[in-house]
Amino acid sequence: MSTYQERWNRLETAINMGIPDRVPFAPKVSLYYSQLAEASVYDIMKDYRLAAPGIRAYVEAVDPDLVWPPATYPIDPLEVLQAGMLRWPGPTHNIPLNASFQHLDHTWLEDEEFDAFLDDPTGFLMNTILPRKYPPLKGLANIHLNNIYDMSFIMGLDSFAKPEAIEALMALVHAGKHVEDKKKQAGELARFIVQDCGCPTRGATLCAPFDTYADSLRGLVQATMDIYEYPEETLACVERIYDLCIPGAVKAAKAKGEKLVFIPLHSGVDEFMSIENYEKFYWPTLRRTIMEIIRNDMVPYVFCEGKYNTRLEIISDVPKGKVFYMFEQVDIRKAKETVGQVACIGGNFPTTLLISGKKEQIVDETKKMLDICAPGGGFIMDCALIIDNADPVNLETWREATLKYGSY
Repeated sequence: MSTYQERWNRLETAINMGIPDRVPFAPKVSLYYSQLAEASVYDIMKDYRLAAPGIRAYVEAVDPDLVWPPATYPIDPLEVLQAGMLRWPGPTHNIPLNASFQHLDHTWLEDEEFDAFLDDPTGFLMNTILPRKYPPLKGLANIHLNNIYDMSFIMGLDSFAKPEAIEALMALVHAGKHVEDKKKQAGELARFIVQDCGCPTRGATLCAPFDTYADSLRGLVQATMDIYEYPEETLACVERIYDLCIPGAVKAAKAKGEKLVFIPLHSGVDEFMSIENYEKFYWPTLRRTIMEIIRNDMVPYVFCEGKYNTRLEIISDVPKGKVFYMFEQVDIRKAKETVGQVACIGGNFPTTLLISGKKEQIVDETKKMLDICAPGGGFIMDCALIIDNADPVNLETWREATLKYGSY
C-alpha cells in the first residue's frame, strides 16, 4: 500500500509532464462508495461521513493514487429551501434511495432581464433569482439594500419586518445551519481520506463562467441559443460572472491549502458549439480561470465532459506541465499528440466496462490506452465518467492491468 507522499509524488510528476515510477491510477469515484458500505446514496447525501467505510474498502481493494469525496449536494438545505433546480433521492421526489441526484434545465434569467442582472448582479440574485429557485425565499423579492444615504437605509428596514421576509430569513438561517454542519462533515471526511487512508483528495471545485451562466441562470438549452440570439449580452454576463465568482473562489481554495482545483466543463462540447463560438464565448474565461489557479500555485484539474475532439488545439494554449485535462470521449491518440504535449491527460476509459465489461475487454482497453498515452509521461489512468456504480471485480482487474502494463 502506497503512502500519501508516494501517491502525491506520482501524481505531481505526471502532472508536471514527467515520468513517474508507474502510471498513476486515479479513477473519478463518487457514489460508488455506497455499494461498499451500509449506507445508501440518500444516507451519504444526508451525512457525508457515512461514505467513510466505503472509501476505506475501496482504498484497500484498489490502492488508488487519488480519492474523491462523494461528488454530491447535501440534502438537508435543499429540502429546507425546496430547491427547484434539482431532484434528489428519497421521499421528497419519490426517487429510490440509491439513485443519484439530477439537475433540471430551466431558465431563471428571462430575456428582458440581462440589463438588470448586469447592473446589479447581487441585488438581482437576491430579489429575483433566489425567489424563483427556492419558494421559501419569495420574501427576498422586496428587500432592497441599495440605499446609500443613511436615512433612506434606516427607513427602508421595515421591509425586513414583513412576514414573508421573516419567513425567507428564517429559511436561510435554517439552511445555513445545515450547510455549516455539512462543511464540518466534509472536512472530517477529507481528513479521513488524507490521514487514515493516506490518499490525496480532489480538492476544491469551481465552474467555468459560461457553465455557471448556462447551469444557474439561463439553462443549457437557452444558453446555447443565446450565442446567436443575444451574443453581446451573453459575453457580458460570462465576463461579469468571472469577475464575481472566480478570483474569490480561487483565493478561498488557496487559503484552505488545496493542491488541486476541479473544473467540470458542461457546455463546451463539440455538439453544442462551433469551434468559432467556443473560442469566442467559452474558452477566454475558462483560460483566465485556469491561469488564475496556476498563478495561485494550484493545479487546474479540468474534466472535459462529452466529445472534445475539435477543442484539443484550443485548450493546448496553457503553460506546459501545469494542467491536468481529463476527457470523457475523445480521440485519445489525437489528444496525446496535441494537448498531451503541454498538459497531463487522462480519462476516456469507458466507465461502462467497469459496470458490465468482460475481463478481456478491460485488459485490452487498458493496454491500448497505455500504449498510446504512457510513453514520455504526462498521463494518469482515469475513467470517462464519474463512477456511481461498478463491478468491484472489474475495478480490480483495471487496476491490476494498469500496474502490470503501466510501469516505466
